[in-house]
Amino acid sequence: MLIATSPVTPKLKQVVTPGHIRARASPASPELEKPHVRRLVALGLGSALLVRQGLPSGSNRQAARPCVRPRTARVALKAEGAEGAEGAEGQEDPLLAEAKAAAEAAKLQLEAAKLRAEADEMRQATAVAQRKARAVRLLGSEDVPGIGLPGCADQMLPELMARLQETEGVSLSGEQALALAAALGFTEEPYFFRFEELNSETFDTKLAQIQTEARTAEQAAAAEKRRAEAARASQAQSQAQSTGPTSTSAPQEVISDDRSLGPRLLGSLAYILPVTEAFKLMLPLIQVFPPLGIVFGPITLLTVLLNFAPFVPLLLFVLFIVLAQSKDNVPRFLRFNLEQAVLLDMALTIPSFILSTMQFSGAGEAVLVGGAFVFALVFGISVYAVLCNLDGKDPDGVPFISNITKNVVDRQTFFDESPNEDQK
Repeated sequence: MLIATSPVTPKLKQVVTPGHIRARASPASPELEKPHVRRLVALGLGSALLVRQGLPSGSNRQAARPCVRPRTARVALKAEGAEGAEGAEGQEDPLLAEAKAAAEAAKLQLEAAKLRAEADEMRQATAVAQRKARAVRLLGSEDVPGIGLPGCADQMLPELMARLQETEGVSLSGEQALALAAALGFTEEPYFFRFEELNSETFDTKLAQIQTEARTAEQAAAAEKRRAEAARASQAQSQAQSTGPTSTSAPQEVISDDRSLGPRLLGSLAYILPVTEAFKLMLPLIQVFPPLGIVFGPITLLTVLLNFAPFVPLLLFVLFIVLAQSKDNVPRFLRFNLEQAVLLDMALTIPSFILSTMQFSGAGEAVLVGGAFVFALVFGISVYAVLCNLDGKDPDGVPFISNITKNVVDRQTFFDESPNEDQK
């Protein structure tokens, strides 16, 4: 270094610091007044400051050449020193940063442990309060010593089961109740469940275990039921697929059409209802000509018998309708006759109303003729039906009424677009 080889070095050893430049280097010294000495002093001071701050030396001529005046060099060196100090303060020690992070993590772990402890305490306090409240509900009051009396040993366990069902909605079987009593230390009668036992953690744990087992059993039973239903549905579907082509060609329902003697006679007797109702319209004519009552003696007797008890014709009317709709138990042949007899009886409502109106209006002769005509018409239809029944044929030749009868018996409707379809 130049300052080491300078002849004025001994005099500058005590002025190497910036704070002592003006104090140590007096302007009255003749040696410091020389220009080359001032230049060397400035270079020496700059090198010394760089060495103290740990920076590389700038003592070569190219680096020292810009530092011509001492004041400029001192300002630049002070600025560089300040920037170096700030950089050193900004760089934190890695060990110190790691220690701070570890301390912060330990603090967070301590706070988390404290929160967990507080949560556990709250859960325990809640569980204790719930057990106490349940025990009070089971006993009815805190003043009651317990469930069960020494004189009613056989009723103690059922009483506990009943109270659990009533207050908690927990249904226990006899085996589960015995297991609960055994968990509380009761191995034999008499059982006396005090507040301490009902409020204990053992009672709560065992009751929760029983409920869990019951719930698991119910879920297993429900799952087994679903599997069985799925298996049955799959089996039915496979059977339907295997028998599908044959089942479509087979008739969907089998209709009985028995035409033996029994259905023939019963079908013929069904027309007694419309004949007796029509004979009532004939009574004014019989009063004028009594011999007609002898001629139609059997019909007169049947009319009197049916109207002797009230509502008998109405009951027969309803019975015929019900039997006519019973496809499973009544043959179609008999159902056809029953339905046609009902329709004939219903058709008599219109002429009966007209004749009653004419009678009130004073047209007595017209009432006699009209009643006789209606009776003759119904009687002729009934005779035709009886003859067809005895021959084993359907009495379906009655205009309009027979078509409606077919629609009702076969299609469950009164009218159809093509009423003569069955005849074709």
